[in-house]
Formats: sequence, structure tokens, C-alpha cells
Amino acid sequence: MKNLRRVLFVLCSLWIAMPLLAQEAGTPSVGTATVPVAATDTAATPSTVAVSPSPSPIAATATPTAVTAATAEATISADAGARLVTTAQPSPTPTSTPIPVFPLQAGSIEGNINDAIPLARYSFTGSRDEGVAITMDTTSGSLDPFVILYGPDGSQIASNDDRAPGERNAAISISLPASGTYTIEATRFSQGETLSTGTFRLTLTRSNVQPTGTPGDPLAERPNFGVPYTVVAYQDLGTGRIVDDQPLYFAFVGQQGDLVRLILSRTSGDLLPRLRIYDDQRREIGRDAQTRDSEAIIYATLPQTGWYLIEATRRASGNGSAGSAGTFDLFVNRLANAILQVGEQVTGNFTAETSSLTYIVNARLGDQISATMFTVDANAGIQPALDILDLGLRPLEGATGERFVTARTTIPRSAPYLLRVTNRNPSAMGAFNLRLSSIPVNQAALVTRPLGYNDQTEGLITSGEPLDLYRFSGKTGELVTITMSAASVRSALDSYLILMDGDLNELAANDDTSASRDARIAQFRLPKDGDYLILASRSGLAGGTTAGSYQLALTAGEIRLTNGALSASLDWASPADLNLFVRDPQGRTITWSSPNAPSGGALQIDSNTGCSTPSDQPVEHIYWPSAPPPGDYVVWAWYQDGCGQSAPTAFSLTLRVNGEPLIVNESLLNIGERLETTIRLTATGEAFVVDSGAITLPSPQQTVSEGGDPVIRFGDVVEAEITDAVYARFYQFSGNQGERVRITAERLTGDLDALILLRNAADQTLPDGLNDDADDSTRDAALTYTLPYTGQYVIAVTRYGVRDGTTLGRYRLSVQRVVE
Repeated sequence: MKNLRRVLFVLCSLWIAMPLLAQEAGTPSVGTATVPVAATDTAATPSTVAVSPSPSPIAATATPTAVTAATAEATISADAGARLVTTAQPSPTPTSTPIPVFPLQAGSIEGNINDAIPLARYSFTGSRDEGVAITMDTTSGSLDPFVILYGPDGSQIASNDDRAPGERNAAISISLPASGTYTIEATRFSQGETLSTGTFRLTLTRSNVQPTGTPGDPLAERPNFGVPYTVVAYQDLGTGRIVDDQPLYFAFVGQQGDLVRLILSRTSGDLLPRLRIYDDQRREIGRDAQTRDSEAIIYATLPQTGWYLIEATRRASGNGSAGSAGTFDLFVNRLANAILQVGEQVTGNFTAETSSLTYIVNARLGDQISATMFTVDANAGIQPALDILDLGLRPLEGATGERFVTARTTIPRSAPYLLRVTNRNPSAMGAFNLRLSSIPVNQAALVTRPLGYNDQTEGLITSGEPLDLYRFSGKTGELVTITMSAASVRSALDSYLILMDGDLNELAANDDTSASRDARIAQFRLPKDGDYLILASRSGLAGGTTAGSYQLALTAGEIRLTNGALSASLDWASPADLNLFVRDPQGRTITWSSPNAPSGGALQIDSNTGCSTPSDQPVEHIYWPSAPPPGDYVVWAWYQDGCGQSAPTAFSLTLRVNGEPLIVNESLLNIGERLETTIRLTATGEAFVVDSGAITLPSPQQTVSEGGDPVIRFGDVVEAEITDAVYARFYQFSGNQGERVRITAERLTGDLDALILLRNAADQTLPDGLNDDADDSTRDAALTYTLPYTGQYVIAVTRYGVRDGTTLGRYRLSVQRVVE
């Protein structure tokens, strides 16, 4: 949340005679440059630093203007170790928005080149030494094709104008030099006063990929996930050792409808395991819930037949210290491989080893399904139970009986569901019959409200009416953004959004955006022409508990960013979670976890947070509408989560003063790295580049202290660990003036002597807002407090002695309202 707050946070420790919690210093900057630029007087003449630009091919670009007394161009190149190019280009013409990059498999795609759209970009993932051929052919107009291939590091590795003398079509044939994601740029040869225009066909042919349109075996070729991995099979045991934050990867083959269970078990050391599973396009389809210290478990239903990637890593952020290293076993088990069809009767058998079986049920929003089960032998003593569950194993409906049992429910969203049959008498054995029935939803009878592009409407979610449906028409390739937020501060609604196509197939969903309860699906690219449905509901859908009024907005096209008097924009082209941070001169940081500051700074848009609801064109933007306070502004571009990929990500960071670009940083970041740059605003309106920027790898404590505070809500329980590397953790919650709250930190492992502090939004410890021991009989900490205002609060959990303390262990944190 705030950077300077961690320096002040243990002033409370004077109470127990502890030293201050000093903020750890990062790696020194590569270099410092000062470039004054007039922020308000365009007639001023800035100084110039002369170097040569080296932009990334995928980053945003700017249209240069002539250097006059009112404009200047300066580019500062850091050394190669920082992998940073900084470009300062004050100009009356704002930089253009990033050009979208479309994924391309083997086969052909059509496109158009004209003066408004002079190029198109496509990407594919390739393997080292793989042979590829790329052709670009004119299909209409005067287009003179020109094709360029960029490597995974953003460098140009091949280009072609004419494939042969007298032949204007372009072609590249190459053996790929490395594994990773490649970018194809389809454009035109620029020469003369008249530029060519027209349509084209771009074809990608790969030596180890089945041609488009030809059925292929998805299991025949091992996929290139972009990371090294070990192949495992069902019932196999994989092993490994984790000693740092570098994940280990495993891959397996599964069939559509398989319900799988993945178990990562610690076998030595103090490893706190964490698991994720991805499909062959590196989309996350499951992650573990924190279970036991020594074990992580995922239940997932495979959406298609093919290869899947397992990521094994650790939950604690450390550098090899206690609680972060050890060996493990990985077990992959198939629990079910039967998709239960409507009207089909299946027969199963309970045995001493198998008292429960699970089936897959595919259903759509509004379908009324019922499952009926009865035992074959009336005298077997079987006591049947039926449960209908979602993929998170949350129950929708359940029923029990003596011999005959039926469970019914209305489906809350289009998705696969689990039907679990159980024998409650494990000593009994015997056969049973099971049949699934369904009354499909009548789409014509669905009550929908029309919603057009750039429209905004209001609605109300209640316990009796927990969802609203809206309908709009869209076209292939259009970008849409849908936002749902509480209509007033009095609304307690926790918004939830689902986007579906006209056949009720779910395309995207979102619960929370940033650290708020608002929901947003940002810049989603529509896959086809036709009608689309928006489901506006609450977290938990029909089973949720919140209610209230809401505002719903639908916009088309790229989000229009607000420049204001001062702004910072971060954009990139991957599903990874990069985040933008700006610390103002008052020490307050604006980012995903704290979107507003008293100085007037605000976060306009946040993308890919927590790897939830990826955007097709991710961007983050922070701005001051007017009168930003004078002083230093520290800006971070931080690669916080790979979201299933491990390759470096290219990004562009742009800082503008009164709409004019002051700095454009274009570079690559690895997971965990951040770029830090600093500018200074004077009281007279001038802007200076104080630090051109450096890429560093923050320490574990810096990552926790400065990386954004997770939200904890009343009734939530979270578990985490205090180590020598991470000796303080921070959480935020919202409360109302006069509410009584009780905060507890309970030791789970080790000898942890927990200490909790309650702080306001400015990171000042509240009077008497500290507790070390709840009473004389325990080292657990507990604090009961009456909140002095309505708004945001911060909880700090540490140990006695803070950085110089010696106790370690995991804890359980909870926040409850006190009802008196």
C-alpha cells in the first residue's frame, strides 16, 4: 500500500522496547538524469540529452515532431544489465495506443492494411529449431506486403519485402533460434509519396503442427509450454525439490470430463506447497485452497482432451529461509471420467473401498436438473445420498434417503457440475442405478433488458431477485468493457459479472476488481457476430448473501485514458499480472489495493489482478485530474505474477505532464522484478526526471510490504507465515464509525509470538491499537476496538521484536464484528 508506512509502522514497538522496522533498501539506480520540461508553459525551452532510441517492437510508439524551442527529444539508455530504454518526448501529439497482438495457430488469417491501420501483429509460441514459414499475399488493392518476425526478446530476427524478383508478395522461412513467443508484423513497404493499401492473407506453416482443418491427435505431440517440465500420468508419483521461488513444472494428458485431484505433499524440510494447473494455452483452470501446512490439493474438471501443465511452488515468499524449502511428492489421480448424459441410466457399485462416486454434468444457466438414485438390492443396507456441487465443491443441493433419493436444483450459471453419490453406511455394499433428467431453459422466455454500447443503467439485487440479464449485439473482434458497481455507499452489494454468448456459453466472469467489491470485465474481444448476454448478480449468485442497488455500464473499444495534470500508464501484451504503483510526495501510494489518495491521485483501470479475468489489451492508469502537489513522485512497474507463464514480459511505462509525455520506458521484466523511476514537480509547474529508472528484484519483505495489501472482510479467516525473511504482513478492511471489531492472530505452528497493530489509511497506528498477548496464558494476539471513522483500515501482523525477533511460525488471522 504505502512505501514509507513500513518505516513508521513499529513506532508502536517503543511500547515493548523494540527497534524501528526499517524499510529495506533496493538496488541502487543504474543512473540519474535531470531533464526539465515545462509542465504548463509550452514556450519554455527544455534541455536536451542526446542518445539513440531502441524501442521494443511491441511497445507503444510516438510520432516525433521537429525539435524546436517548444519541443525536445531525449533518450537515456541504461546499461544492458538493466534492460531499459527511457525515452522522453514532449510533443503536441500524444503517443498512440498499443497495437493489439492476435494469437495465430498454424493456418491462414485475413487482414486489411490502410492509412488508418498501417500494420497488424500476430503471435505464436514456438520451439527452438522448429521450422516455420510465413507468407503474406495480397488479396485485393495495391498492397505491397512487408512481413517482419520478432523473437521472444523483442528483437527483429527476419524480414522480407518481395519473396522473389518481380514478386511483391512477402515470405519468411526460418528455423526458430529459441523457444518462446514470437510476434509477426504484417505491414506494407513504405516508399514514395503514395502508400499502398489493400487486403491480405497471412499464412503460418509449422513443421511440427498439424495443418488447420486437418483432424489431429492432441496427445501425439508434447506441447511447448515455454518452460521445462516432467511428464507424469494418472496414478504416477512425481518428485522434486524447491529451494527458491522458481517453480517446478509437470505435464499430464487427460480426457474431457475427467475430474482430477492433484496432491502436492511435503516430504522433507519446511516447504509450504502451492499448486496451479493450466491448459495447453496456459490458461489457469485451478489452484489450491490452503489446506494443511504440508499439503496442497486441487480438484479440477478437465474442459477438453489434451495436455495440462502443473506448477509446483511454495506459498511463503522467502529466499531459502525457514518455511520455504524442501522436497515433495506430486500425485495425480483421476476421480471420475464419466460425463452423465440427460436421460441416460448408469449403474454403479458401492464397495468397501469405494463408498462415493462422482459424475460430470454439463448444464446451462436456468436448466432445471434432477438426479434420481435407488439401490438395486433392498436388503443391502445401503443409505444413499446425492449431492450436486459446483467445480469448487460448493453444494448447490443435496438429499438423503433409505433406498430411493432425488436431488433437484436450478443451474445458476453455464458450466460443468459434479454429481456425487455416496453410501452413508460404509459397511454395506451393493449396486445402484442413477438417472439424470433436465428441463432445459427456454431462452425465449428469459427476461432480458436491452443494453447498447456506451450505455449505463441501474438495477437492484435482492434475495428474491438475485440476478438480472442484459442483452447486446456485437461483432467479431470488438473490444468490450463491462463494469458493475454499487450505486451508493449505502449499498452492501458484492457485485458479480458473467458474460455469455447467445447460446448461454460462458465467456468471462469477474467477482472483484482490484481491492474493491466492484466487478469488471475489461477489454474482452468478442469471438463472433451475434447477441451476447450479461448476467449482473452478486458474489455467490443465488447462494450469495449481499444485496443492494448497482450501476452497470457497457463500453466498446479501447478504454479512453484520462491524462489530467499528471498521469502514468502501464501497458503490456500478455495475460501476466503487472501492476502500476505511484507514490506521491505525501507518501501515499496509489495502486490496485489503494486506488485513491488524498492528494487527488486515482487509479482509473487495473488489469489482470490476481490472474482473474485477463484482458485482451491489459493497461493500468493512474492520474491526477488537476493540481498535483509539488514534490517527488516514485513510479513502479512491477511484474507480480506470471499467471502461468515464466517468460519475460515486454511493457511500456509512460509518464505525462499536462498530456505531454515526459518519460516513456520500454523494456522487459521477469517475474518478481520491478522498474522504478522518479520525477519531480515544482511549485511553479516544472517537471524534472530525477531518476531515469532501474530494474531491481525486491526483497521478500519489500514484496509483502510494498506490493499491495490484500483485502480481508468481516468473517474471513486467512493463514500466513512469519519468517526471518518476511517478519511483517499487512491486510486492509473497510469499517464504519462506531463498529466494534475483534482482530485475532492465532499461532498454528512454530513458536510464533504474534503481535498485531490496527492502523488508519495513512498508516498511523491508532491509539491503543496494538496487542502482543491476548492474556497471560497465551502468546496469541487479540484486539477489540471501536472504529473511529468510516473507511479503510490496515492490520499489521508481526512478531515480538519485529525484524530483530526470533520467533517463527504460521498464524490464522480473523476479523469479526462484535455484537453486544
